[in-house]
Amino acid sequence: MPTSDPVLSLEDVSISYGHVSAVTDVTLTLYAGETLALIGPNGAGKSTLLRGITNQARKGNGKIRFGGRDIYSTPTHRITRAGIVHVPEGRQVVAPLTVRENLQLAAHAAGRCPRREIEASIDRVHGLFPPLARLRNTPSGLLSGGEQQMVAIGRALMARPAVLLLDEPSMGLAPVMVEVIYEFLGEHRDALGGAAVLLAEQSQIALRVADRAAVLSRGRLGFVGPSSQMDESLIAEAYLGTGRTAGVPETA
Repeated sequence: MPTSDPVLSLEDVSISYGHVSAVTDVTLTLYAGETLALIGPNGAGKSTLLRGITNQARKGNGKIRFGGRDIYSTPTHRITRAGIVHVPEGRQVVAPLTVRENLQLAAHAAGRCPRREIEASIDRVHGLFPPLARLRNTPSGLLSGGEQQMVAIGRALMARPAVLLLDEPSMGLAPVMVEVIYEFLGEHRDALGGAAVLLAEQSQIALRVADRAAVLSRGRLGFVGPSSQMDESLIAEAYLGTGRTAGVPETA
C-alpha cells in the first residue's frame, strides 16, 4: 500500500449522457509516479471517465480530488492549468499548425512552462521523439497517425503534467508506431517528471508499462490491483461483463 496520499482520487463517480448512464459509482486512486492501466472494451466508459475527470463530460454524482482539493465542478481549463493533462482518443492535433507551433501552443495554453524554458522543452520533446525534429515545420495535419500521436504526447509534456490521462494511444497505429509510443511510456518515464499516468486501452498492451491495472466493464469498475495479477481471463471477462471483474474492491 502506498504511504503517500493519492495525487488524484475518484469516489463513487457516475457520468451520464442524458438518461443513459455511461459510468457508475467508480472509485479509484492514482499516486504520483505510477502508471495505472484502465482496460476495457470499446464502449466500457473509459473515454467518458477520462473526460469526466477534466469536466468535459457531465457528471451525476461523486467526488473528484486532485492533490487533496475538490475539482468536481472546476472548469476544464483550470483543471489543465492545475496539472491534469488529457491526451484524447484520436490525437486531435491542430492540423493547420506546424509541429513546432502545436508544441508552443500547448506550453502557452497550460501556463506551466516558463516562457524562457519553452525552447529547451521543445528540444527535449525532439530528443524523446526524433522524427518530430525533422518534421518541426510540417503542418500537423499532414503527419501519419503515429507522428500525430507523438505530437499529442509532446504537447502534454510541454504542459508539465502532474497527472497525464492517455486515451488509447495505440488506437489506429501501425505496430512499429505502437512500439515507439510504448517504448517512451516504459523507458522514458523520467521525462514525465514524476507525473502519474492513467492509461486507457482496450488490450493488455498497457500492462507492459503499468504498475497497477483496473478493469472497466459496462461503466462499472471491477478488478483493481497490481498489473502482475491481471491475466487474460480477467480481460476476457471484462469484455463479457461477467465473472471476477464484478464487484472486486480496489487494492493498492
